[in-house]
Amino acid sequence: MTTSRQERYSTRTIDIIVHGATGFTGKRVVTHLAKHHSELNVAVCGRSQDKLTAVANSVGWNESKCKSSIFVVSDIVNENDKLVAAFANAKVVIACAGPYRQCGLPILKAAVEARTDYLDLCGEPQFFDDALLSFDREARSAGVLACHAAAFDCVPAELGAALAERELLKNNTSCAGVEVIHTMQNVSCANATTWHAAVDGFHAAASGELAKSRQKVKENYPEFKETMPPSRPAEWAKAPVAPGLLPGYNEELELRTMKFVGADSSAIRSSWRYLRSRKPDHPRKGTSIPEPKLSVLIGMDSKDSMSALKVMGFGATFSFLARYKWGCDMLHANPEGFSGGVFKTEGPTQEELEKGRFTTYVTAFGPNNNDRRARVKVSGPEPGYVATPILIVSLALTILDAGKADGNDLSFDAGVTLPGALFGDSEKVYEHMRNEGVNFDVVDEFDDSQSPV
Repeated sequence: MTTSRQERYSTRTIDIIVHGATGFTGKRVVTHLAKHHSELNVAVCGRSQDKLTAVANSVGWNESKCKSSIFVVSDIVNENDKLVAAFANAKVVIACAGPYRQCGLPILKAAVEARTDYLDLCGEPQFFDDALLSFDREARSAGVLACHAAAFDCVPAELGAALAERELLKNNTSCAGVEVIHTMQNVSCANATTWHAAVDGFHAAASGELAKSRQKVKENYPEFKETMPPSRPAEWAKAPVAPGLLPGYNEELELRTMKFVGADSSAIRSSWRYLRSRKPDHPRKGTSIPEPKLSVLIGMDSKDSMSALKVMGFGATFSFLARYKWGCDMLHANPEGFSGGVFKTEGPTQEELEKGRFTTYVTAFGPNNNDRRARVKVSGPEPGYVATPILIVSLALTILDAGKADGNDLSFDAGVTLPGALFGDSEKVYEHMRNEGVNFDVVDEFDDSQSPV
């Protein structure tokens, strides 16, 4: 028998435990919590006592705090009971250790068994499916929330799209299309861990592994088929128009655009499917509402043709090699060379982290070309390692709110899901985002002052 989140939280003394706290991103999550949320009781978990202690010392924990708040689990597969015990006194676990296709499921398993709400940074579509199949029904039974992709993959796109759709609905306008355009400013490189996850994820899609997991989801979740949306009316406008093999052009933003190869499209569609199946009468995603056309793009300076050509060249090489096991081995062995220096083992420098910014432009289109469009601009600091702690902590704070009296405005109380489905109708999450430093602004036009270049 499950108990309410409020009742469960009342017996737990740790607000957030960060697993994988010694990694490149995990350390930054711990630092963000220590700097901005001293009111929370935070713990850390990982494989190395020495490394965890170093992280704890870097944020000023004293000996007593270290003794009570450091949990060492060296083998997450064979020490499940120890991992469950580490999570059992916590309200929320933030899982930062990846690649998730290799080590994510044991951490989620322990969280569900400990009845501890769970967030991760995973942007790997196959892991979304594997986790849903393995633990969704168990999580629902235990009253546990588990949400993936709580980082730049895929929060700005998911919550930006949800907010734009909500704005259209205020004017009684159906959403016929959603366009997401990510832009980066002063962002020159990222940590190679992200590259390795992308290689494995693309290989899973190309080799048929992803298709097999999708088929298993269909077989085990007949409600997804039973709640399929009606066909998109033929008379609806064709917007947004997505680019093909060659770059497109966005006149409003004056940007060259190319398909974004991250997990955003998969996550948004999965959130839509999940909302329909669990909330058939949902005002945006009910079973009677056609699914919008979706386009997720990366935007580049329209005057810099060479950058677009380089992206196309490196992308084509990546796509070819990642189809084969031997090609994956090559890509894993030399991320910097095969990415043109974008992905580095040491990651970005502190100066690069401080100067980097991102702006994501989200447009929701009505059924007719002359319908009002809803526009949302999402903006924040360097996306990979500065914005990501803000994003995942904001989601954690919103879940913690759900454990308070009259504090819950989430779509579900339990289950394995994604940010758009769980948080897209929440007001608190957008408030937390703005307070933490990532803005979601509804605007009438994307004017010149908001240009990314």
